[in-house]
Amino acid sequence: SSVINTLFGTRLDISHTKACTKDFMAIELEVIGKKAKKEGKKTTLRVFDAPGLGEDIERDPNYLEMYHKYLPQCDVILYLISARNRAIALDQKYIQELKAYSNKMLFAISQVDLVEPCDWANLSPIPSQSQDDNIQEIIKDREPRISKIVEQDVKLIPFSSYRGYNLEVLFNNILSTCKDDRAWLFDVIKSFSYEDFLPSNIQ
Repeated sequence: SSVINTLFGTRLDISHTKACTKDFMAIELEVIGKKAKKEGKKTTLRVFDAPGLGEDIERDPNYLEMYHKYLPQCDVILYLISARNRAIALDQKYIQELKAYSNKMLFAISQVDLVEPCDWANLSPIPSQSQDDNIQEIIKDREPRISKIVEQDVKLIPFSSYRGYNLEVLFNNILSTCKDDRAWLFDVIKSFSYEDFLPSNIQ
């Protein structure tokens, strides 16, 4: 939910202590084109906020059923892996379960602002060199483990919603993951800069 709020300026409920999303929630956003040929043109972008897998063993079967129901409707699927979690066996299990949709999945490493040594410069959207080195080590460790499951090379996008780090890269990859016959839906929103994604506490 926090990622959707940051990328699309929504106000979904979030909590730092417990899961808030219990169902697939559709958010419909009116998008107005900025590019020359599309300027002023409007389209509707539907974003699904999905419940997190692995939060409760009793709820997982129901959640997975929802995933199989809604994912076929999606042009792009953003699968988030927490930077703080070194054990990704559950993620591998869920990705294997959802492998039928892997051709439209984008994988990202979230919460990289919490990677040790947590010496991110105050109010900066850029990590320190030591923190960035550790972020890159996490990527090098996770990429082959996810690639093995989907049987193709995977590029993991590290980002931080809180710090506003790498959000323009994440957003651009969301757009480019969309298949050619559906990419026109996203063409109107390709004009942006990193400043569009900086959290209010950093701007």
